[in-house]
Formats: sequence, C-alpha cells, structure tokens
Amino acid sequence: MVTYRALTANAERVAGALRRMGVGPGDYVPVLVDRSPELVEVLLGILATGAAYLALDRRWPSDRLADTIRRAGAAVLVTDDPGEGCEGVDTVTPVELLTAGTGPPPEPLVDGGEAACVYYTSGSTGRPKGVVSPHRGTIRTLVGCPTLPLDHTTVFLQAAPLPWDGLSLELWAPLLNGGCCVLLDRGTHILDTEGFRQAIERGVNSVWLTSSLFNLLVEEAPELFGRLRLVLVGGEQVSVAHVRKVHGRFPGLRIVNGYGPAESTIFTTTHVVRGSDLVESCDEIPIGRPVPGTAVLLLSADGRPTGPGEVGEVAVAGDGLALGYLADPVETAKRFITIGGARYYRSGDLAVQDEEGNLRYRGRIDRQFKINGIRIEPGEVEATLGRYPGITSCRVLRLEADTGRSHLACLYTTADDAPIDEMSLRAAAGRKLLAAMVPTVLRRVPRLPLNANGKVDQAVATALLAEVLPREAPPQSAGDERGAVPAGDLLASVRDVLDRHDLHDADDLTALGLTSLDALRVAARVSRVLGIRATITDVYRLRTVERMLAHWSRLRPAAPPLLAAPEWDETPAPLTHVQRRFWIAEQTLPGCADNLIVLAYLLTGDLDVAALRQALNDVVLRHPALRTIFPVDDDLPVQRVLPPGDLALSFDETTIGADDGAAQPDLSALVTAVTRDWWDRPFDLEHELPIRVRLCRLHDRRALLCLHLHHIAFDGSSEPVLVADLQALYQARRSGIVPDLPPVLSYVDYARWEHRYLETWVAEELPFWRGALRHRSPPMLPPPDTPGETTRIESVLHIPATRVDQLRHQAAGHGGPPVAALLAGTGIALARTFDVPELFLGTATAGRVDPALSRVVGCFVNPLPVPLVDLRRLPPSAVLAQASTISVQALDHSRVPFDELVRILRPERGRHPWFQVWSVLQQPRPRGEFAPGLSFAPVRVPPPTTALELMFDVTPMADSSWEIVLLRRCDGVTDDQARRLLLETDRALTELTGARSADTGLENA
Repeated sequence: MVTYRALTANAERVAGALRRMGVGPGDYVPVLVDRSPELVEVLLGILATGAAYLALDRRWPSDRLADTIRRAGAAVLVTDDPGEGCEGVDTVTPVELLTAGTGPPPEPLVDGGEAACVYYTSGSTGRPKGVVSPHRGTIRTLVGCPTLPLDHTTVFLQAAPLPWDGLSLELWAPLLNGGCCVLLDRGTHILDTEGFRQAIERGVNSVWLTSSLFNLLVEEAPELFGRLRLVLVGGEQVSVAHVRKVHGRFPGLRIVNGYGPAESTIFTTTHVVRGSDLVESCDEIPIGRPVPGTAVLLLSADGRPTGPGEVGEVAVAGDGLALGYLADPVETAKRFITIGGARYYRSGDLAVQDEEGNLRYRGRIDRQFKINGIRIEPGEVEATLGRYPGITSCRVLRLEADTGRSHLACLYTTADDAPIDEMSLRAAAGRKLLAAMVPTVLRRVPRLPLNANGKVDQAVATALLAEVLPREAPPQSAGDERGAVPAGDLLASVRDVLDRHDLHDADDLTALGLTSLDALRVAARVSRVLGIRATITDVYRLRTVERMLAHWSRLRPAAPPLLAAPEWDETPAPLTHVQRRFWIAEQTLPGCADNLIVLAYLLTGDLDVAALRQALNDVVLRHPALRTIFPVDDDLPVQRVLPPGDLALSFDETTIGADDGAAQPDLSALVTAVTRDWWDRPFDLEHELPIRVRLCRLHDRRALLCLHLHHIAFDGSSEPVLVADLQALYQARRSGIVPDLPPVLSYVDYARWEHRYLETWVAEELPFWRGALRHRSPPMLPPPDTPGETTRIESVLHIPATRVDQLRHQAAGHGGPPVAALLAGTGIALARTFDVPELFLGTATAGRVDPALSRVVGCFVNPLPVPLVDLRRLPPSAVLAQASTISVQALDHSRVPFDELVRILRPERGRHPWFQVWSVLQQPRPRGEFAPGLSFAPVRVPPPTTALELMFDVTPMADSSWEIVLLRRCDGVTDDQARRLLLETDRALTELTGARSADTGLENA
C-alpha cells in the first residue's frame, strides 16, 4: 500500500532529479516502466516538472517503439530495463535513480492547457498517431462529472494498456478524488476472469471495461458484478443483451456507457444506463450527452450543423480537446478545424440526437474501426503489409462472423499470382504492428475489386473474404479420436471461440493471429470443458490444441464433479487426510503454534461493530468448516457440523487506547501483544468452534480485527474467501438487509469425495512418486537438541518487485510456476551454505483439486517434496530448469495426500520424511474496503514458537515484492549460518535474474 504522502514525496524526488537533467515545460519524456507503484511516481513526477509523459509498452514491436521515442524528440527516457528499447536517446535513466533522488519540490502549474500526456492510436498514414492531451482534459472528465461518482471511497482497477487513454481514466480517476488505485499484477497484460475476481477480492469497487471484455466477463462470471458499484463500459458499441443480464441481476449497480475518441481525452459523452434502455424492443444504448467542459456538434457532409433527427459527423470542442498530434502538423491541420471561432476535432464518427437529447452512434464516415476496443486505421496495416515481398496491393477491413466475433481481414494481390506464406506474413507484420492489427483472415485474389469510380468496392471485398471464413465445422480429424479424453470437444470449443472451424489440433494458434482476448476466451472455455483452471499463460505457452490436451488432461480430476449435500448434514463425516494430520499433531502437542493461525487486519474508518459481529456470524454459518467440531466416535475422530442454532462464536472486544491516530505504532508488535494469550489456549476441538475473534479499538477510527483459527479448518487459500464474504456480508448487515450470497460447498462434501476416490488417485499417481522419491538425501541439518517446540527466530529478506517480475519471467521461460524460482534460489543457497550436492525441499500446494473448491473455507494444503540434484555443478539457469520441471510434475500429481505417501512408501523415520527445509510461496494477503469509508490492511503476526527446523516463508506484498521470512528453531541453525543463508539466497536470486544485490535489504527480527 502506497500512501498519498509517500506518493507525492517520491514524485517530488523524481521531479527534482528530472529538472537537474534539464526536463521542463514543453518536453516529452518516454517512460518504459512496467505497471508498478514506481511507474505512478514517475508519471506524477514528470507532470510536476511541466513536461508531458509518454507511457509506453515494452511488448510493442521494437521498430514501433523506437520510432515512437524518436518522433517524441526525447532527450531523456525513464526505464526499469536500461538495456531494452533505449536506442537513439541521449540520456537513459533507470527508474530507481529517479525515485532515490533529491530536489526541491516543484512549483505547481497554474494553467491546465499544457500538454500532460500522449496517447497512441493507429494512424492512417502507416504510423501510430500520438495524441497530445492537456491537463484540463483529464480534470474535466474525472473531477465533478455528475455521471461518474468518484470520491475518497473509490477503489479503481488499473488494467488498461499503458499507452491508452484508459490508463488516465483508471489511474487518475481515484487519485484525483482521494480514492485508491489497485494495479493489475506486474507482468499481467490482460484482465481475465480470475484476475477480475482477485481484483474485487482486493477491494476494487469501480472498473472500466471495453465492450468485448465486459461481454466476456458477463458470460464467464456474472456474479462478480454484484460486488461493484461503478462499471464504465465502451470502446465499441455496447451489447444490450449483456448489459441487460447484469442490470437485471444487480439493478443497483451503476453502469455507464462512455464514448469518446482519444483526441477528446477519455470521454466525450456518457450515459447512465436506465431500465428503459434495456427493454426487449431496444437494440442499442445511447452514448449520451457531453461531459462538463465539452461541446459537441453534428456536421453534415458540407461541414454545416445538422438539423433535428439528422445523422451527422461528431465534432468535439472544449477542455478535453487534444493539442494536436505529436510531431505531425499535417495530420493535425487535417483533423482539427475552426467553427465559429472555436477549435473542433472532426472524429469521423456518425451520430444522431434523439428526442431526449441523447446522442446515438451511427457508424463511421471513413474506413476506421475498432476490434476488441483497439482503434485501427486500415491504412496503417495496409502500409505495413504492402511492404512485404511479393504483395502488390492489399485491402484491410473488419469482418463480422455469424457468432458476432470480429476479425481483421485482408484481401491481397501478388506479383506472380501465387499465394504467399501466411504465417511468414503474420510474423513479419507482428514485428511492426500491435497484435490486434495483424490480420487473422487472409485471401489472395488476382486483382482487387473496383467500383465505377476506380476505388476498391468494399461490399465485394467483404463478400470475397467472408467466403474464406468457414461456417461449419468439418468432420473430426484422425487426431481427434482419442477416446477417453474429449479431444473433439476441446478442439470444437477452441474452433468455436476463435471462429476458425478449419483449425486442426496441431495448428499453432499464435501463428494464426491469436490475440490476448482470444487467449482469454480459450482459457475460459477450456476451463469449463475440462473442469480445470486453465490460464492465458498456458494458452500462449502450449500454443496448439494438441499440446493443450496433453497438458490439461493430466490435471483433470479422476472423480466425478463434487456434488453438494444439504446445507446442514448432521451425519458425522470422516476427517480428510490433512485434517487427520493436524488432529494427530494437536493430540501430540496441544496448542502447538504450527497448528494455529492468527490473522490480523488494521481497520481504518467508521466501524459498525454490531454489523461486524453479525457478519462474522454469517460467515461462520456460510462456511461449515468454521462450525465443525471433532468428537471421537469408536476410537476414531470424525467431523460434525453444528446446526445454526448451536453456534457460540467467541467474540471479545477491548480498547487499547495506544493509538491517537497520529502516531504510527509497530502494528505487528501490537497485535502480538494483544493476542499473546491465544498461543497459550489450545482449542478444544471436540467441543469448541475452530475460530475465535477479538476486536481491539485503538481510537475512534482505528481498530485491530484479530482472528484465531485452527489449521484443521483453515488454510492460506481460505483467507481471501473469508475476507471477501465478510466484506459482502458486512455491507449487507450495515445496510440492514438480509445477506444473499450464492451457496458454496461444505468441506464435509469434499471429505466424503476424497474418502471415496482416494484409492483411484493413489493408483494413478503413485508410480510417479515412487520414481521421484526413490532416493533420499541424508539430512543436511543436525538433529534438534530437544523434541517439540522451541523459540522461533526470524530474519527477513526483501526482494523488490522488479526482481520478482524477472524471476517469474525466468521460471515461465522454463515452463514453471513462480515457486520454481524460489525453489531454485533457496536450493542453491542451501547447497552453498551447508556444502551439499543435492537435497529435498518441501513446498506446498493449495490442494484444491477441483474448481468447485475455490470458494470453500477449509484446510486443503498438501506438502510436496521436491528433489534437486547436482546443485554444486549446474549453473543457476539449469537448476531453475530442473526446479521448473519437477515442480510442475509434482503439482500434476498432487492429489495424493503427503501422509499417504509416507504410509505407502515407508521412508526412514526419526526426522521429517524426505526433507527438513520448507520453501513456500504464500498467496498475497487481501486488503481493501469492508465498506465505503472503512478500509482494512493485513498485519503480520509471527507465532512465538515452532517445531519446524528451517523454513523460507515467502509472502507477496502489495507492491508485488517478496518478503522472505527465514524462520528457524533456536536450537537449530546458528546465527552465522542464518546470516550466510540469507546472503546466499540473495546472491542466488540475483544470478537467476541479473538484478544487483544492492536492490535488496536484510533485516533481523
């Protein structure tokens, strides 16, 4: 979490450093920095100097990137990777030097007419156009606009590509109104359904979505819109059917249709969707009326204002009007005109004013169009394709399939009347154009069809291209006949999503012009067909249906889908294997800190304690694992869910009075103090609920909410589920309404499912584990002096977000998850510190082997032993490759509980089977708002004791950095060994990424 005070202070340092480099009013500063808090600080610092920023995307083709920087006439480029995209610039400035700089605070600007930023759109001349937007353009849209209710409670998601005007909307909308901006994870380039869900769980209540993405999210997860209060949609014509679906389900949700070319800064007109817009007889939603400080004229073909009810070209004037196109006076003069002494932009869009005064969109006067929200000038694409060897002429247009999907299509001619290699053409175009601008449908013709005026006949060209867009799926190929796995279903689903019914299972989707939105749709559809969690990263990595099938079929559950039992079932259920592990641990060491979880959150704002207490009871009622006791029946423990009437949630409230609101106490130490007694109070699992609650008031607007849970009923993946439900239930109780959330599975349903199908899982996965665990490395650590728990000692290593992003990319390059980079780094560090050539590391999987378990509170976490060999001989990159391979294989075979492996394979006992060291990557902890005006942020609570010998416990922080906590027993690893181990970990991660050691920091706790 970055406060306004820290943001402005860092921005002032950036401004001071830039001023010393000579940056000032009239300059344009390209910024090549990934989405991050540092990016926001740099953009704000540039604005403070009076200069304008160009937020660029390093995924752009290198030629396009270099041309854009060159045309800006930039003397300074700010980047987080000085070795990339920096040719032709006098001064390349690493972002960390700017944010660490010093300098006097800049003088505030007094006129909003100066250039603030440059947006990029497709250009008809064959080069992208840089739209120079003034400060007042953003202000007039986002401050005081009556259709956009933005205030200090706004939590907006920033997910749009950085060069778009969507960045200004999503970033400055909250920050200009005292709200909060949540950044889409660094390295994630498109918002998918899971990212949308995670954003909402982090407190996001306001979003901007292109029409295509809005439609997809409505189809895949309509329930998520109930957690929002403001949805802005546009970029293309809005689907009435999709808006109707959301509005009908959540009539209190404010949905705003926004229209506006980039030349008018974010929005020109807006329209708040009403019920009358969505009746069955309506087939369009108005684009509305001008936002404040904006004038709109509808012009006839001869440039005169149209009359009532007449269609005209939209011309825009006012505070949002762009200053022109960067370094392009000819195009500026062509598009910006003067009418009645006022300056206007001729948009090329057609509209008509209805009887209510609302504008309604009626198409274009030229060939420009949008696909997936991206504005495309066919001339730019044609200019690029026309330079490809062999092509003599071409025509690019938008093609609509029967399914409603839009394709970018191209009709072309060649010098030798022979077709060209389409994949090579797309690859060449992709080096110059954005992915959305590379045609997905191509057809060679002897000559382009011309009309009587000698121009390309658009209707005939469209018909010719439509002929090569297959309408019906052909018979299945031989590659589809695989029997047990629905290969045909998967191929058919991908064909349907992409509107490519000629697709075969070995075709490379990326070579066929796969866009990021296509990948998102494929992942979502495959997840439904195969019953697994597929991601767009998987789609890009696997590339063909054949490889997708081979990979994803291994992840399919071998059992039928989970079926929900009645809401309350009094029949005792068997313990799951993970519950049995924690039950035995509790009998052996009652109250062992490793079996307990203490969660704490700092609440800031107006708290309704009665509503919070009710909401907590609602959460316990909603998730049966939290109202389960564990009696012994015939000498065996069972789990029994208590009926709602038997609940007795432990909730106590205290006032500390140690916080006057101005001081910044050590919250972790404070929570440790107020929960110290919990570590000495074992849960009575046979009679007591596995959850306790304590609310500690610090002063009238700050409090600590502390939860004490037993691991037998809760794990790390349960925290975001619990918090998200608590948010919704608190808001409902605070509003005095009866909570109404969709039902979720009971943990006992999973217990019975596991009990029934465990033998099947063991039979399928045991051969892998026999091979992976056939060799056991000797323990690298000396045995503890005493059995049981001892004092827990912690040291902390910080890995900055830039390096974490590099680690993720390196692991992904080897086909591995981020935890593979952690395993490789810690494995190398252990080998160097303890001089061992090979070792086993213990990590953990979420254990939620069916998508239906994603919203269930309970304990599913399963240990995974990961062997690493040749650690002293192999270079770090080879260790990472090894860790990536084995971690993916282990995850693919993670349905078998760890204690079943111990029981069947019978390793030598006396110490923890196979490994003494844990290396675990936790989930990011949730933060956000319980309600408007009441924010919450997590506080770490270190347990006082441990029975674990050594553990690397890694938590992703709000800024995407990693906090690596090295925890050990006081009678285990020595201080010198711990110090060296952290230094070697830092060094190993550096070698994996190339980052400098100076970027990290070490702390002792």
